[in-house]
Amino acid sequence: MKTKMIIIAAAGFLALASLTAEKIYTLKFSEANLNLHYKNLSIIRDIASKSNLPHQEVLFITSSIDSLQKEMTTQVRGQLEPPVKK
Repeated sequence: MKTKMIIIAAAGFLALASLTAEKIYTLKFSEANLNLHYKNLSIIRDIASKSNLPHQEVLFITSSIDSLQKEMTTQVRGQLEPPVKK
């Protein structure tokens, strides 16, 4: 039951986070914290995949997590790579 609550809470958070906003926010994390959050998202995705939730809900959770992780990776790469000089 506790696992289901965590999954539902994570899915709710991801659903709210995936809404298009007109403002751009910059969140700053230490590398250790960012790695921890990325790992936790992977764990939540694995728990959802092994749960008894309906297939459509699992697909939504996993695709939301994948999208968030992809965006995190893109943002970090953008900050680490030097700008292209013309």
